[in-house]
Amino acid sequence: MTSLAQLRAERRSRIFPVAAAVISLYLVNALMASWAPDVMAIGLIGHLNVGLALALLQCGTTLAVCRWYARYARTRLDPLVDQVRAGLGYRGEEQ
Repeated sequence: MTSLAQLRAERRSRIFPVAAAVISLYLVNALMASWAPDVMAIGLIGHLNVGLALALLQCGTTLAVCRWYARYARTRLDPLVDQVRAGLGYRGEEQ
C-alpha cells in the first residue's frame, strides 16, 4: 500500500465513525427539540432540564472530539504526511 493510500485509509477509518457519532447526537437533540418538547422540558437539577443537558453534552463531546483529533492528527497522520511529502520530493515552501 502506498503512503498516500495509507494516509487516506488511516484518516477514514477513525474520522468517519467519530463524525457519525457527533452528527447523530446533534440530530437527536434537534429532533427531540422539534418532536418531543415536553421531554426536553423535564427538569433534572435546579434549572437544568433535559434539553439544556443535551446541549451541554453536545458542546462537551464536540470539544472532546476536537482535542482528540488534534492529538490523533499529530501522532498518527502527520508522520504519514511527512512520508508522502518525502516521497514526492517536497522540501517546504520556496521563497
